[in-house]
Amino acid sequence: MELYTSPTSPYARLVRVTLAEKQLDERVTYRFVDPWASPPELMAVNPTCRVPTLVTTSGHVLTEASVIVLFVERRYPEPRLIPRDAVEPVHARLGQALGCLDCGAGVIGERRYGDPGTALARRRADALQRAVEGVAATVESERSGDPDLGDLAAAVALDWVAFRFAEEVHWQARFPAVQAWLERIRERRSFSVTTPPTT
Repeated sequence: MELYTSPTSPYARLVRVTLAEKQLDERVTYRFVDPWASPPELMAVNPTCRVPTLVTTSGHVLTEASVIVLFVERRYPEPRLIPRDAVEPVHARLGQALGCLDCGAGVIGERRYGDPGTALARRRADALQRAVEGVAATVESERSGDPDLGDLAAAVALDWVAFRFAEEVHWQARFPAVQAWLERIRERRSFSVTTPPTT
C-alpha cells in the first residue's frame, strides 16, 4: 500500500496512527507531500489534492480519513479497533473528532486565504472551541485496556488543537482527567512516531 500523507495533517495522522496500531506501518510506503503545493504525484491519484490518500494493494485509491480507517479496520481486523459491541459509540466519537478537525481546518483556511475578521471566521473559531470541549467530554479517561478507534481519533484531534491553537483554545483546565489521559496516549508508539514537527 502507498499512503500520501503530510507530517502535520491531523487527518493523515489518524490514518498513520491506525496503521501503527494495526502493526501495518512497515507494510506501507509513505509518500510525504505538501498538498498546499499541489504536487503532481498526489494530483495524479487524487484530483482534490488532499491527504490522506491511500492506494491499496489492488490499486484502488481511497480518500478521506474516515473512509481509509474504516477500510483498514475491515480489511485488517486484528487487533480490533472497533469492538463488535461498541460500533455505534466508536463511530460517534470518530465523527465528533473529525468534526473538530474540520472546524480547526476551517479556521486555518480562513486565516491563510480569507479574512480572519469576518463573521464567518469568528463563527468557525467559536465552533472549534465548542467542538474541542465536545470531544473532551466523550473521552472515557478511566476506561482500561487499549484505545479503540474513537479514542485514537479523539487523541489526534485534541493533540492537534494543542499543536495549532495552544494560545487560544483552552480546554485542559475543564478536563484535567482527559489531559492526563492524553499524556498517556502520547506515550504509545503509534503517537510518538507520528508526532508532527514543531518547526
